[in-house]
Amino acid sequence: MPDAPEYTPRSIYMLEPHAEYVTAGNGYIAIEAIAERVYGKPYSSLRGCQRDDEHIGNDSVKLYELASDGDYLQALSDLDDAKIYLGWDSRTGESAFKTGMTELVYWLSIRVADEISTATVEANPPATQDLENVVFENRVFADRAFSPSLRLVLADLIRRGELPRGDYLFRHWW
Repeated sequence: MPDAPEYTPRSIYMLEPHAEYVTAGNGYIAIEAIAERVYGKPYSSLRGCQRDDEHIGNDSVKLYELASDGDYLQALSDLDDAKIYLGWDSRTGESAFKTGMTELVYWLSIRVADEISTATVEANPPATQDLENVVFENRVFADRAFSPSLRLVLADLIRRGELPRGDYLFRHWW
């Protein structure tokens, strides 16, 4: 990967959502900038972390263990799983799932309106609504409606050779 940077081996890599705070000396990884370069669209690491842990608070950290073979292979298996949890459907009293595509493919199908495409979905659709190929008015609404798991994005970026294999600490702060 010609664009993939070299990282100094560490016991835990620090993920930083704000690229302006990443320097060569502090060893932080600009996760959102890397994801945007790889996937071709902005990624909200906070929303991805909240997909993994919906109760993460401000000034919190979350450890993503991907150094061991077992943890990494489980994350890859989950990444390749073609079943997405959409939420609890209070009308049916059951969980709603989307099958047939991975979280990353589903997320990549969601777009933001531009001069060519107009919004096709309301700003705050029900959690269980299938959002495949919808267009949101802006990125805030799209990110809030669905962002793939940060754990799965990390596993994919490791598999692609964009990130080193290891454990990652996500810092959530404002």
